Amino acid sequence: MRSKITFNPSATLHHPLAKALALISGALLLALVTFGARQMARSDEKHASAAARQTSISAYRFAPGEGRIYQLDYRSASSSDIRALLGVPRQGDVMEQALGLVHSFETDIKGELVATVIEQNNEGILLSYKLRNAALRLKTDGQEATVEAEKIKDDLGRDLFVLINQQGKVIFVRFDPSLGNLSRSFARALLAVTQFTFSQGPAGTPGQWEVQEEDPNGQYIARYESISGSVGGETAHSDVITFRKTRVRYLPPSRNNGSHREAATTITPKGDLQARFDFQSGYLESLEGSESQTVAINDKQVGHAETALHLRHLRKETLSAAELSALRRAGEERGKTVAAVALSATESDAASEAAIHRTELGAATLESLTAELAKAETAVDRENYGTPLYLKFKALVYLRPETSAPLGRMLTSAGAQSMTMRVLTEALSEVGHEQAQAALLTVVRARANDWPALFLLIPSLGAVESPTPQTEAMLRELAARSDNWDISSTAQLALGNLARNLSATSPERSDKIVDESISKLNAASSDAVARQMLLVLSNAGSQRALPTVKRFLTHTSPALRAVAASALRWIDDPQCDELLLIAATDMDADVRLEAVVALGFREMTAATFAAQKQAFLKDKSDNVRLAAMRNLWQAHQAFPEVHRLVKQAALKDPSKEVRKAAAEIVSMFPKE
Repeated sequence: MRSKITFNPSATLHHPLAKALALISGALLLALVTFGARQMARSDEKHASAAARQTSISAYRFAPGEGRIYQLDYRSASSSDIRALLGVPRQGDVMEQALGLVHSFETDIKGELVATVIEQNNEGILLSYKLRNAALRLKTDGQEATVEAEKIKDDLGRDLFVLINQQGKVIFVRFDPSLGNLSRSFARALLAVTQFTFSQGPAGTPGQWEVQEEDPNGQYIARYESISGSVGGETAHSDVITFRKTRVRYLPPSRNNGSHREAATTITPKGDLQARFDFQSGYLESLEGSESQTVAINDKQVGHAETALHLRHLRKETLSAAELSALRRAGEERGKTVAAVALSATESDAASEAAIHRTELGAATLESLTAELAKAETAVDRENYGTPLYLKFKALVYLRPETSAPLGRMLTSAGAQSMTMRVLTEALSEVGHEQAQAALLTVVRARANDWPALFLLIPSLGAVESPTPQTEAMLRELAARSDNWDISSTAQLALGNLARNLSATSPERSDKIVDESISKLNAASSDAVARQMLLVLSNAGSQRALPTVKRFLTHTSPALRAVAASALRWIDDPQCDELLLIAATDMDADVRLEAVVALGFREMTAATFAAQKQAFLKDKSDNVRLAAMRNLWQAHQAFPEVHRLVKQAALKDPSKEVRKAAAEIVSMFPKE
C-alpha cells in the first residue's frame, strides 16, 4: 500500500545516523505497552471467541509497581541514497558517502527490556521503560560507530516515561533531558513500531481490526488479526492467542497551510510481526517477525530498511513501595520540566513548539491559572484577560496533557457565557490531543441538553485537528438523537468540519460522513433539509460531493444555488473554479456573493482574477464588490494591478461603502 506523506529532504542531510533512524521500520522496544492487559476470566472458549472478545472495547488493568522483563534481540540494516533525487550520476560510493549522498547502517541490540507500571488514571497508564544488561553495535557506512553506540546504549538505560491509552496506543513520551537527539529519535521510532493496540470499539469481523498508530514518519493504519497455528513451534494454549500485525499504509499528513512546498514522499511498508498474548495472565508473551520500508521522494527511491525482532517474556518483577514511590516522584518531576513528545512529531517541530509553550507558561501551574481565571471572571475589564489566559491554558494543556481532565470538570459547571467556558474550551480544542478531546466529551455528556453551552462546545469538537472515534461518535449521537434542532443541526455542521479534518489522516471515516450526507441530501423532503446537508458538505470540502453539489448550482431555488456555490470553496478540483466563475454571474446577488466569497478560499489564477476584477468594477451589489475587493487584495503581491484599483476606489468609487473599505486598506498598508 502506498500513500503520500510530507518529507523534508534537507533533514536527511543533517546527520547520517539521524537520517537512517528516521527510516528504520523495525521494532525494538516497547511492544510491551500492552503487557498488563486486563486479566480476563478464564473460559473454555477457543481462539476465535477469545479473539472476538479482544476486538471489543479494550479495558486494561495494570498493577502499579509490577514490571515485566523481556529478552530483546533486534537487528536492522538500512540504507539511504539521494543521488537520483538530486540528479547526481552514480560514480562511486566512497566519494558520495563523503558528500552525504549515500549511507548504509547496521544495528544489533541485545538486552533485557524492563517495563514497569507507575500509575493509572483518567488520562491513561503511565509506564517506565529502560534497557539493561545491553549489548549494542552500530555500523555506519561499514565502520563501527562505537561512540554513538555507547551513547545510545547508556541513554536507553535511563527511564523513559510513556503514557498509553486504555487500548495500548502510545500517547506521548517524556525523555530524560540529558538524552541526545539521536537517542530520542531511535527510542521514538522503536517505541512506535512495537505498539500492540486494541480496537476502540466492536470490530466488524471477529478476530480482525484496524487502528491508527504513529511513528516518526507519521500516522499509519495497522491491521491486527488472530491466526491459527503456533509461533516458534509451540502449541498455543486456548488463552494464549497469536496475532499478526501488519502496517497497511501510511496516511497523508494534516494539511500544511505554510507557503513552502514539501516533497511528495511515499513510504511502502512490507512484512509483519506475530505476537502471542496471554489473556489469562494479561501480558504479551512474545513478539517476533520482520518488516521493511521503502522510501521514495517524488517517485525516486531514497531509502530502504529491513529489520528483524525477537522479543520473549522472561519473568515478572515487583517494585517495593519505596522503589515505586521514588519512580513515581521521578515521573512527576519529569512531567513538570520536560515537554511531552508525540511519536509522530519531528524533533525540531516538537522542540520548537514546546519551547514556545514553556515560555508562555512560565512558572504558572494549574492551581495558579485557575485562581487567575476566577479573578478575571469578576474583573471590570475582564475581556483584557481573555487572550493572555487562553495562551497560558493552551500551553498548560500542551505541556501537561493530564491537566485536561480537571479543566473539563471545571467546564461542567461553568456558566455558558463565562470567560471560563470560552477560554478553557478554546484551549482544549486548539491543542486537541486525545486527553483534551476526552475532557471536552466529558463536558458535552454532562451538558447534553444545555444549548447555550453546546453552542460553543460542539463547534470546538468539530474543529480538532485529529478527531478521535469517540469525538466522532459523540457528534453523530447529538446530530441524530437530539430533540433540539439547534443542537442537532450544529452537530451536523461540526461533522462536516470533522470530515474535512479527517480527510488526510483517516479517509475512510471522512468518506463515510460525506457519503451519508450526500444520501440525506438526495433524499431531502424540503429545501430546508437540502440546504442543511449542503452546508454540511460545504464544511467537508470533499471531492466526492462535487457531482452532487454541481447539480444544485442550477436549482430553481436561489438559496440552494447560493449554498451550493459556497460548498465548492474547499474542494480540491480545478473544475470548481470554472463552476464558481459561472455562479459569479448568477442573476441572484446572494448567489454571486457566495461564489465570490468561495473564490477567496482558493488560489487566485489569471482567470479568477479577471472575473473578480470584473465583479469589483461592475457588479450591482455592493456586498459582491466588497467581497471581490477583499479577495483581490489578498493576491495583490501576485497581481500588482490591484494596488491601482483599490487606490482608485478609495478616491472616487460611486459607493460610499466601497470607498470606505478601500480607504481602510490603503491606510493599513501605506507602503503598499
